[in-house]
Amino acid sequence: MACIMPTTMYELMTITKIDLGEEKAKEVSKNVQDLIVSLGGKVTKKDFWGKRKLAYEVSHSTEGYYDVMTFEMESGSISKLKAKLNLTQEILRYLVTAL
Repeated sequence: MACIMPTTMYELMTITKIDLGEEKAKEVSKNVQDLIVSLGGKVTKKDFWGKRKLAYEVSHSTEGYYDVMTFEMESGSISKLKAKLNLTQEILRYLVTAL
């Protein structure tokens, strides 16, 4: 009998580099969504905020494209998600929060 791991709800906010442009930022957002699904997660809500001013300068940038996703995932897969996001050069910053 297989053991089914419980899933937890999370929120992920990403800030994509401004010099990519809005279309490329949306493509990065879609890639992140596909990454969540590939790790066994399920995206329940997606909200692309668009271009916003940053609270402080990050890597010589003062603006970025904000994107917020709510998703379900096994807690053991979050470290894999974070490792992949760390390697995504188009993303300035991200924050994963358990809901």
